[in-house]
Amino acid sequence: MSIVDWIFVVGVALTIVALLGSSYFFGQVLRIGKQIRRVSGRRIKNKKKRRAMARKRQLLIKKRKKTIRQCLILLLVTGVFGGVAGYLSYYQAMNLTTNDSDSVVKGYYLLRDFEQQLIIAKEKGEEEEKLQKNIRYLATAMASYGTKTASITNSEEGQLTLNRYYNAIKQVGMNASTQTKNFYGNAQVVDSFLADIKKVQTYEKAAFTYYKVDESAFSEEK
Repeated sequence: MSIVDWIFVVGVALTIVALLGSSYFFGQVLRIGKQIRRVSGRRIKNKKKRRAMARKRQLLIKKRKKTIRQCLILLLVTGVFGGVAGYLSYYQAMNLTTNDSDSVVKGYYLLRDFEQQLIIAKEKGEEEEKLQKNIRYLATAMASYGTKTASITNSEEGQLTLNRYYNAIKQVGMNASTQTKNFYGNAQVVDSFLADIKKVQTYEKAAFTYYKVDESAFSEEK
């Protein structure tokens, strides 16, 4: 798990502990309140006993005030940790996990490398055997996206967006793996796959838009 995941888990655990603690002290406040009412309602004629009862009442009142403070502090702690856990949950839902980020970056470059190799094959720009080998490697790598699924920490919409993107890459890779010997000098086949790549890139753009990925950063790295 990432640091964010650990912080989220700890935050949830502390929220639960603080909530249970505040519930306990709230129960104590109610119990002490009943004791104070019971003591206050008693009519005692004996002066000595009456003083003792008055002291007991004062001690109970002090105890209740202390318990109320403890309850309020724990409620505050519950709110703070609950807020942190809530924010982290939202952060995780709206941002790529490390694994998904790696998959998106790899997919971005796979698509463009594949596109470049197809254009070269169409124009017979390099040796046929070398191009077939490169295309086969890229097709296999793209087909492996069939094993990828978006992290469940993402929002439902985010998972749907990423899984659609992963599946589109996989489909192009699987189709290309059966056509590796047919690209060289074949404009019709190449153009068909170039059109497929453009479709995949619409899913890619949707994922980038949803997760606010800066595509220019990819271009700079390359």
